[in-house]
Order: sequence, then C-alpha cells, then structure tokens
Amino acid sequence: MKLLRRTWADVSLDNLSHNYKVLRENVPGDCRFLGVVKADAYGHGAVTISHHLQELGADFLAVSNLEEAVQLRRAEVTLPVLLLGYTPPAYARDLADLEIRQEIHSLAYARELNDRLRGTGARVKVHLKLDTGMSRLGFFADAPETVDELLAVCALPHLEVEGIFTHFSVADSLAPEDAAFTRRQYAAFRQVVSALEAAGKRPEICHCCNSGATILYPEYAMDMVRPGVATYGIAPSAELAGRMDLRPLMSLRSTISQIRTSP
Repeated sequence: MKLLRRTWADVSLDNLSHNYKVLRENVPGDCRFLGVVKADAYGHGAVTISHHLQELGADFLAVSNLEEAVQLRRAEVTLPVLLLGYTPPAYARDLADLEIRQEIHSLAYARELNDRLRGTGARVKVHLKLDTGMSRLGFFADAPETVDELLAVCALPHLEVEGIFTHFSVADSLAPEDAAFTRRQYAAFRQVVSALEAAGKRPEICHCCNSGATILYPEYAMDMVRPGVATYGIAPSAELAGRMDLRPLMSLRSTISQIRTSP
C-alpha cells in the first residue's frame, strides 16, 4: 500500500539556494559562509540541508552538540563542523577522529581537553569563544587576564586554534541603544583580536555575524558569517522583515477532506 500523506511539511531547496545567494552577496566576496544546522537545521532536516549547503559552496557548518555532529559525519557530510556548545572532555578523542571543531570557553576547559589527548598524536581544532555582552559561554572580553589565557590555550600541544568568535545579542534590533550595544560588542571583539595579533597569534578565522548582523552590519563580516534563521528564510526580528529578499523554506500542507457551508 502506498503511504498516505494527509499533512506534511514541504522544504524548498530552491529557496535555500536563493537565500544562500542573497546572503553571500551582502558580504565581501572573500568572506566564508557557515551554515547553522543545529536542532535538525531548525526542523528542516539537518542531513539534507547540510548536503545542499555543501553543494552550494558553504565553507563551514555549525551544530549545538556532539550527537548532531556525529549524525552529519555518518551521513558523509565532509564540511568542517563547528560545535557551538559544550562537549565533555571525555569525548576529546572523538572530536579529533571525526575532525569536529570545538568551541573553547575557558582555559580550564581547554586544559581538560588537552589532558585527555596526552600521550597521543591527536589534535582538536578549536574556536575561542569570547563573551562581549551576550552573557553566555565564553572568555570575558574585557577581563584583564583574558588575552593571557587565550595565549595559554594557543600553547597547548593537542589543541589547534583555528578560529575566534563572539555572538551579538541585539544585532537584529534597529533601536539606537541596541545599535550602540552591538558596536560596543564588535569593538571589544576587535580589541582582543588585535591583542592576539600583536602577540603573533591571530586565529585564521574571526567571525561574529549572526543573521541580524549579516543583514545590518556586513562591514563586521571579518573572515566568516554564520546566519542562522535567515538562511531558512525567516527574518531574525519583526523589524528586519522584508529588509532582504529571503524566502521561507518550509510550508505546511494538508489534504482537504470536506468543504462545508454551515448556516
């Protein structure tokens, strides 16, 4: 018996291609593109979306946990994958073997990962996470000890610092006070990057633009952008709706059983 579909979600890969092109064209041509596919690609199907982004020319993918990264590797997704959330140090060898990039939010965490790989030839590529005002994971950008701690991470033999990033908290807002806050976050991030550069340790990939910043602040793109919901055709805030020609990927459809007119 053929499967009867009564209600289903359609996901348009054509619209994904369109959004990718529109977002790419809004930032400098040499800027890399990271496709955020956490939470099953926001419910759109992480494996299919990841393969299509890879075909389109995306440079990176990002997920929130190790299980999501493993799913992509088992599905033969070969793009670099950045893990945005915490991974227990006990899985350090898995990160190395699967070539998964791990965020690093503290020196203590970095040392734990490094210790788990001691005595092996394995190395994990990592991206340093700076907290510039989001108050989530990360080294405090304005703490006096932060640069020294970041340099200490760079010196760990089993970690290879590939990137450094931060997350804007209100970059999707047009309110003057929020725009000012975003500028302060960016300035704090650049200040730390400059300090590392002065010490000869600038990471290869500096990135800070989420969906809102990719739309409103393309001058902040640096080496890579990582738009999330915008990739799926959803404006990151009501204020930015229509600001860019983004097309929703998902449409919910159903069959009609009966149409009635009631008095």
